[in-house]
Amino acid sequence: MLTDAFQRQIEYLRISLTDKCNLRCRYCVPPDGVKLRSHEDILSLEEILRVVSLMTDMGVKRVRFTGGEPLIRKNALGLIRDVASLPSHPMIAMTTNGVFLPEYIDDLYEAGLRDINISLDTLRADVYEMITGSDDLGKVLRSIDMCLDKGMSVKINVVPLQGINEDDLEDLAQMARTKVDAVRFIELMPIGCANAYKGLSNDDVKERLKAIYGVGSGTCAPGIISGPAEYVTYEGFKGKVGFISPLSHKFCDRCNRIRLTCDGRLRLCLASDQSIDLKTLLRSGASDETIKEAITEGVKGKNRCHGFNDRNDTRSNMIGIGG
Repeated sequence: MLTDAFQRQIEYLRISLTDKCNLRCRYCVPPDGVKLRSHEDILSLEEILRVVSLMTDMGVKRVRFTGGEPLIRKNALGLIRDVASLPSHPMIAMTTNGVFLPEYIDDLYEAGLRDINISLDTLRADVYEMITGSDDLGKVLRSIDMCLDKGMSVKINVVPLQGINEDDLEDLAQMARTKVDAVRFIELMPIGCANAYKGLSNDDVKERLKAIYGVGSGTCAPGIISGPAEYVTYEGFKGKVGFISPLSHKFCDRCNRIRLTCDGRLRLCLASDQSIDLKTLLRSGASDETIKEAITEGVKGKNRCHGFNDRNDTRSNMIGIGG
């Protein structure tokens, strides 16, 4: 079992397959863009598979593929198939902007993907284009329906932004009434270009929803493996509404995740530069046991708590970390 110095069991691995994205969301990609890593600088799919295999042997039970946009990565489907075929059979999930899903959904399902999160901050075409720089809202909405038709678990991820999508929050929550498994509101994290915007506290979001949907039938505590969201079920809702509140309600005491960046660094906390250089180990001929030892020792240095409330991170951008 992979455990840090504070006895938190690390069971959730998020993997950034690429730092490339087809959208330019304002709080993720800076106005002047980002310098993309070269092909040689990012892990090969074989190297990623090796890391996943080793870490599932060490107790990781859930693997989520992210980006950038993960479906931009060539042969991402093959990697998903290979991870699904591991003897440990980890739970597999993906976070995507949904634009490419219509052309990949059948293959993703066949590869073993059943759990998908789709980032969507508005249901208005003009606001969507303002946030993302794209007019692909129709594709995203179609992809949601296609995933549901496949019987997949679909969650919508929403970042509430003051003065931008405040008027959309109630309508987005409404998607959990009859369509998706959950709509989750995620507080804006002060990383890089996101510092140019102001997010809404989830306490404010809850008050907005309460005015329309009532108090709700109670809060569902987050699962140990499933993630940090706290969920509320409103009367008449088929799905749940979730709140991920790293700033207003820290959940560091139950953090069970680490992140593998596309350039091979095992990042211990989203708010910290702490990382383990796995790429160098992988490419230097290190044995499986040597890599496992490096991960075990490195994870012991995971911070007790993030420092978002004490400083703004202007050095990084979310697209380069993997979310």
